[in-house]
Amino acid sequence: MRAALLLLAWLLAPPAAALDLSPTTLQLPAEGGRTELWLYNPGPGHWQGQVRVMAWEQQIDAERLRSTEQILVSPIQLDLAPGVRQRIWLLPGRPEAASGERAYRIVLEPGQAGLPRYSLPLFRGQAAPQVQPRVQARLEADASQPYLRLSNAGPLHARLHDLAFVADDGQRTLLLPGLAGYLLAGRERRWALPARLNGYHGGRFHAHLQDGRQIDLTATDPAIAASAPSGL
Repeated sequence: MRAALLLLAWLLAPPAAALDLSPTTLQLPAEGGRTELWLYNPGPGHWQGQVRVMAWEQQIDAERLRSTEQILVSPIQLDLAPGVRQRIWLLPGRPEAASGERAYRIVLEPGQAGLPRYSLPLFRGQAAPQVQPRVQARLEADASQPYLRLSNAGPLHARLHDLAFVADDGQRTLLLPGLAGYLLAGRERRWALPARLNGYHGGRFHAHLQDGRQIDLTATDPAIAASAPSGL
């Protein structure tokens, strides 16, 4: 009987809440200043949890997060009832010796089973308006799994959208629609490409940056050289 009542209570419980987050990418000035993240719980259930700030590092095939005291957050503990909005303040913590743009992840950890976990990028640093990511790329051809290897020598991260391949005959294939991923400043990453009958030699790759401009990655053999961004 007790088991039946517990099952009934579980079935009648409101579904887990999914938060609305704004903005989904955060920017913090290099010196001083602060930024804010707004959360909204449309319901029908509660969302309880905590906010964590993690330093974000990239390796060729992995994303690494580690604890940091460089960014302060308030509040840390969250308890959002249905229909409630909550503002989270993000402020610089300990001074950093490193120059250039730094990357972090704002992680919302649920305190209840079944609630979604969120991870948002935060970048600290003020790049000049004319500064752009400097992306270089090359193709790693493998019989079983080809890779597109990208490096960013610029002082600003690259957020890549709609990665596509254009063959010699002009046929365009959209490989990764929407957000393809981030390439942090001074880092290198590679993307697995779907197998293609004629391979990827002789064509070129396209992707869009966060400001809407297109990077034309022209395939050469064996490398792919990134040209300057062009207009849409």
